[in-house]
Amino acid sequence: MPAKKTRQDAIPPRLSPHQATELLRRQIERLEQQIIYLSDNHPDAQAWVSITTDILNQAFGQQNGEMHSKTRDFVYASSGLPSRAAPYGGRPNPDDIQRRYVLKQEKRKALLKAYMEQLQDLAPPSAATAPDRYVFHSEINHVSSRLYRDGRYKQAALEACIRVIDQVKRVSGISDDGDSLMNKAFGSDRQTPFIQFNGLTTQDERDEQRGIMYLFKGIVGLRNSKVHSNRLFDDPIRAHEYLALASLLMRLLEIAHVNRKH
Repeated sequence: MPAKKTRQDAIPPRLSPHQATELLRRQIERLEQQIIYLSDNHPDAQAWVSITTDILNQAFGQQNGEMHSKTRDFVYASSGLPSRAAPYGGRPNPDDIQRRYVLKQEKRKALLKAYMEQLQDLAPPSAATAPDRYVFHSEINHVSSRLYRDGRYKQAALEACIRVIDQVKRVSGISDDGDSLMNKAFGSDRQTPFIQFNGLTTQDERDEQRGIMYLFKGIVGLRNSKVHSNRLFDDPIRAHEYLALASLLMRLLEIAHVNRKH
């Protein structure tokens, strides 16, 4: 009796419709500019299919651990031409092989454009516009954006965290590091903080100061975890949020009051 196939857990989508649309748009552009002029067995063509398949998996998810029907249609797209056997003892016609390859890629392009239209219809207006308006803080953009675009998400997050911590040292004038730095720079329970975000005259204001301090202490924890772990992560959404958090903290430092003398 054949072994019963184990049912795998469903993998939900990991990209928002807007993010998936932008990634697919780039894949189509690369197809038009380079991939369609290659041969079917060219490594770059095969890599393009692999990357695009991964994007589709993250855009549509994988029910029971298997490819979504849209992803499957993309992967197994064909030229639409009838199969043609090579002459006995001969080799397939190279022109025919290339023609079939181009037609297959054209079909894939048509599928990707249709998927993009569907994703755009699914995206709420806010999701379609907010990412276009958001800009990382200039310093975070300087140290992390290239790493992020290259898919080096862990390194991008690490560099952003390091830059925030360095900025706390510069603004406060404190040469300490880690939690000790953040306690000295922002702590207000028994001291006047070096970096102050409000008047600290009410309990609500003191709670806000403490909450912001914990955000900065969280950055220390993120930095330490990235430095002391070899574990990579391939989640562009989470990496984007790390950079957004770092950008928020850099902007908070710009509007804070600095108490140089206690």
